[in-house]
Amino acid sequence: MTRKIFYEDINKTKFETTVTECVKDNDKNLYRILLDATAFFPEEGGQTPDKGTLNGMEVLDVQILEEDIYHYIKEPLEVGTTVQGQVDWTQRFDFMQQHSGEHIISGLVHKHYGLRNVGFHLSVNEVTLDFDAPLSLEQLRQIEREANAAIHTNLPILISYPDKQELFTLEYRSKIEIEGQVRIVTIPDIDVCACCAPHVETTGQIGMIKITNVQSHRGGIRVNILCGMRALEDYTAKQTSASAISAALSVPQEQISQGVQRLREEGLRHKERANELQARYLELTLSTLPGPEVSPDVILFVGPMDTIAIRNAVNTLTATYPGYCGIFSGEENNYQFILGSSTKDCRELANILRSELSAKCGGSAPMIQGSVAAIPDNLKTVICKHSLT
Repeated sequence: MTRKIFYEDINKTKFETTVTECVKDNDKNLYRILLDATAFFPEEGGQTPDKGTLNGMEVLDVQILEEDIYHYIKEPLEVGTTVQGQVDWTQRFDFMQQHSGEHIISGLVHKHYGLRNVGFHLSVNEVTLDFDAPLSLEQLRQIEREANAAIHTNLPILISYPDKQELFTLEYRSKIEIEGQVRIVTIPDIDVCACCAPHVETTGQIGMIKITNVQSHRGGIRVNILCGMRALEDYTAKQTSASAISAALSVPQEQISQGVQRLREEGLRHKERANELQARYLELTLSTLPGPEVSPDVILFVGPMDTIAIRNAVNTLTATYPGYCGIFSGEENNYQFILGSSTKDCRELANILRSELSAKCGGSAPMIQGSVAAIPDNLKTVICKHSLT
């Protein structure tokens, strides 16, 4: 059994210990080190492990098996020697903030709505909480307000190890069958929960809590949160973006959404006008084409263009020309296309285009559409050759 220094003193990051086992893990291509005591919290309870060093060598992973905690490093350490351990306090404290913040959110959700936290993940990149039923955004905002009020109150976060009789009568979250001593984390009037992870000593050390995202998940919801410095850094990044968008739109930051909506409406009007002009351009182009007696096929190449305008133009062509009628829209030999025919099965041509030019296309007998990277001459040659067969 590895003595767990992180339970004895959560703030202790420098420690001296003895190597009791060193084995090469061929799967990881690392050495698995067992110590008689460690301040490294392993991967457990949905939380990734602490970072740090042993004798100056980076600890790349920390895993727990039963009561033994294994450290993975690149070089061996001799069994029986004394080594110096150093836990990365910046990550440790960050994880403590995030995990304690999760307890506040989950505790309040359970207290007010009776929902269970059925999933939790804490890494250097994200914190997610899964609940077994949905909540509205307004309900979550109220939870967020209460959570931050709990931080401002600077409540103590209490750790206890009740005996089996006390556990039987104690109301707490995560009340599942656990072998051995159960560790209870209590935030007065907020949460009582079984938990193995390190926590801050008071809620004030969390700094702040912000819910950043919510989505449906397996019949319930998945909530993303950020606490402490993570929340501040997220706010700073979003403030920077908001300032840039505000300047680009020439509107105050509090009116960004209206400015974006106005820009969107202007864009839609311009798109409608462009579509009208594209349709007129195609009409003029079609009016200058030689008749079907000259060529049964019509293959046109145009710049990027609205799909509806192209489809309408192809329908107009197939009413007059008996061969293949197609319009390829794009540039630099990379085209989106629509091809139709009133007399031929376009699916056969689709097979040819896929086989000879690696086109991605499909459709029905009267019309196919897709994309292809090829030069116009090659496209015309393939299509006209097939048209004659």
